Amino acid sequence: MHGWGVTEALAGLPDWVALLFALLTQLADAWFVFGGLALLYLLADERLASEPRRAGATLIALAICALAATVAFKTTFGVHRPAGAGTATPPAWLPALFDPVYANISTGDGFGFPSGHATSSSVVYGGLALALDRLWTRRKRLLAAGGIVAVVALSRLVIGVHHLPDVLAGIVGGTAVLLAVWWAADGRADRAFLAAAAIGVVALVAATVFAPDHPDEALKAGIAVGGGIGAAVAWRRIGGEHPPLPGRIALPATLVLGAAWGGIYAGGFPLPAAVVGSAVAVGAVVALPWAVDGR
Repeated sequence: MHGWGVTEALAGLPDWVALLFALLTQLADAWFVFGGLALLYLLADERLASEPRRAGATLIALAICALAATVAFKTTFGVHRPAGAGTATPPAWLPALFDPVYANISTGDGFGFPSGHATSSSVVYGGLALALDRLWTRRKRLLAAGGIVAVVALSRLVIGVHHLPDVLAGIVGGTAVLLAVWWAADGRADRAFLAAAAIGVVALVAATVFAPDHPDEALKAGIAVGGGIGAAVAWRRIGGEHPPLPGRIALPATLVLGAAWGGIYAGGFPLPAAVVGSAVAVGAVVALPWAVDGR
């Protein structure tokens, strides 16, 4: 049995538990990760990290690495999700207005191995534990990151969109990607962005060769390539330890640039346009502290 029966055993949990974990799984969803890290990059100060702008930029790079690595892994293995992963029955007590939202956050499509959410959470929250060197102790940060990763992994099983081997492989693969990129970057954000672009190229090749009938996977890989290159160019030219942005600038900028990037991620664009659009959107986020600082 591919899933070892765990997903099936969790299928009978109460509706409110399924809804709770459908919300918790958003901790590793693309919109939450990229929006949250963009805000962190723009707002962080020395209370969180000794070099907050470099730390924030590196974390954005790691998120792009996670996206690219997920595409590469999934298209190479080509394993499908559990039966019924693409459908969800909203709780009877949930107002009908929220039925589409529930369906969106409680279902999954595409390939299932390894879990993209488990991969992303391992890379991103593990990266936060490594990068935020002035927040708590490293041990506390690692424990908190491990707890979030475990919750995200469990959420994928509770809502029935993955099997246990999927999330375990995602945690292992994500941790490996995090450590490899962290070592290769050696404290330089531009190297982390270039690593993201390189993994994106690998993912694009994998998607083209192994999943030619799934153009959305190639699109995600192209987004990673563009984002990595655009951010690397921006950081090398104007990146640095500029002051944090005021919230009145950071929040609207994140909404606008995040919406632009999210629109590209949602699909419907030709691959070249997605690459260029992602490069512009992510590069603009990286450049914004310099543009506001004016130095």
